[in-house]
Amino acid sequence: MPLHVEGGSQVQVPRALMQAFLQQDPNHPGLETVRLPAPSCGADEGGPPQHCREVETELCLVCRRCGRAYPQESSLLAHQRSCYLGNQQRRGALRLVQVRYCCSLCELGVSTRTYTTVSEWRRHAETLQHQMRLEAAQERQQQQQQQQQYDGGAQSGEETNPLTDEMEDVVNQITLLAARAAAESTTGQLQASDRVGSQDNNNGPDAKRQKLVQEVTALAGAR
Repeated sequence: MPLHVEGGSQVQVPRALMQAFLQQDPNHPGLETVRLPAPSCGADEGGPPQHCREVETELCLVCRRCGRAYPQESSLLAHQRSCYLGNQQRRGALRLVQVRYCCSLCELGVSTRTYTTVSEWRRHAETLQHQMRLEAAQERQQQQQQQQQYDGGAQSGEETNPLTDEMEDVVNQITLLAARAAAESTTGQLQASDRVGSQDNNNGPDAKRQKLVQEVTALAGAR
């Protein structure tokens, strides 16, 4: 059955729920949330379509004492100042909420536009704005998949590189040892030649001195 809301709108409330509401104590204080069943028109057995997100939407606030409905809390409180005159501590209200649908692709952050049924959401999904954003999202998804494949290939290549690096290290060590051996061999030859040369230089004056002594001795004997 329809429940008229201040401002001209209506909310469809199940008859059983309305009867239960009328039987409650009108002086029961506090705010109670009542969730209305979602319309089944256009719903899929497997759940909402992609990018169709369910959101809980506040429909109205109902005064417990008189049953009048208001779209906002401020208007409800203004009404209850007179409805609960002299007994403000007993103020009570019902908050009617219902699951509706919004587009997670077009409505980023807090949803400002909702749809009562999935069929209404599907009509939105056929608009040019939604189709353009859907194509952009699919393109970004493809780029991310390509990047992941590239990163995966790079990681697999890095896993095979350690063997190559080890082989390069072995070759470099062998080259370094060969260079050191060649340098040591050259240094040894230079040192050996230096020793030979020094011996020749040292022996040269001694031989001349001995020869001179022999000549002097021979001359002395001849005299």
